[in-house]
Amino acid sequence: MKFMKVKGICVGLAIALAPVAAQAQDPIEVRISFNQAETSPAWKEAIKVFGDELESESDGRFKVTHYPGEVLHTVGDGFRATATGITDVTSAWPVYSANSFHLFHATELPLALPNSDVAAARVVDELYPKYLKDEYERMGILLAFNAVTPQYDILTTKPVKSIDDLKGLKIRAAGGGITEIVQRLGAIPVTMTITDAYTAFQQGVVDGIILSTADMVAYRMHEVGKYNYRIGVVRVAIPHAVNRKFYEGLPDDLKQVFAKAATNATYNYEMMYTRLTERALETMRSEGVEVTEASETDLAKVNELVAPMWEAFVKANAGREGASAEELVADIRALTEKYSAMSDEQILQVKDSEPVEGLR
Repeated sequence: MKFMKVKGICVGLAIALAPVAAQAQDPIEVRISFNQAETSPAWKEAIKVFGDELESESDGRFKVTHYPGEVLHTVGDGFRATATGITDVTSAWPVYSANSFHLFHATELPLALPNSDVAAARVVDELYPKYLKDEYERMGILLAFNAVTPQYDILTTKPVKSIDDLKGLKIRAAGGGITEIVQRLGAIPVTMTITDAYTAFQQGVVDGIILSTADMVAYRMHEVGKYNYRIGVVRVAIPHAVNRKFYEGLPDDLKQVFAKAATNATYNYEMMYTRLTERALETMRSEGVEVTEASETDLAKVNELVAPMWEAFVKANAGREGASAEELVADIRALTEKYSAMSDEQILQVKDSEPVEGLR
């Protein structure tokens, strides 16, 4: 090899070292998996957007591979898949590992979170560092970002016009507090994952499901159930996890890129759900689903039926070390009141001006 010196620098040496420099700048691969198909709104408007933002905001230093539709693992196996490195980022929901969580179930207390999807996500974000982080990370993972479902309604194959019509119906529930809510409303809970629910509903194993109206249409449940009783009784936290080794191995500037994209994913998720609920109601009505809004009398009765769950939650967690369940309940109520008084636009401004610290 011939070498040419320019201002004392050996060009040949620079060429020889070029592959080493290129190797040092190889992009960091990120595998993002999800339970829903690539045609789903959640994938297109939140998860895929998250991955795209990682790539664009890192100037290509992140290279994302997407795995929608449970290609790598089932929705119920999110914690294990993330902890063991099957995936780098995926949904890992406490509702499917109910016995491994305690304080996280406060987010599933009936009527706990604001009516606004955006406000509900902000409340959970603020609760997380003080109350929820420790037990989530005990699962061997870190939080990627929080999200919450819209409020849950009930879809059935039999007419339901009031709370009394639920008595004796078999209703699919995800587990945990949702199962107890179904019991307290007078129905019979049948616990199963969302991916098993359609077939069970179609075959008459259950008479109905308790699920957000948005997801009823996303999972095509409205093809089976023709009576939507809008009760808005609860939300479910649906945090997404990131592999600990992957995240902790990132340089600080890429951790910042990840954090910003993750925050945006939270609110993209919630705004998607708000739009999806509106579209779902339009779809249901156009396809013959009877939509019934729970009366004020029914809502008061629901509140009376589920109220003991709050006291029971505090009592069940009173002797545990760490954060106080009583303080958690007080903070839920205070934050819900605070953010219920704000518009979605105001909360979206707060997410940038007052970011929540300590999520990871």
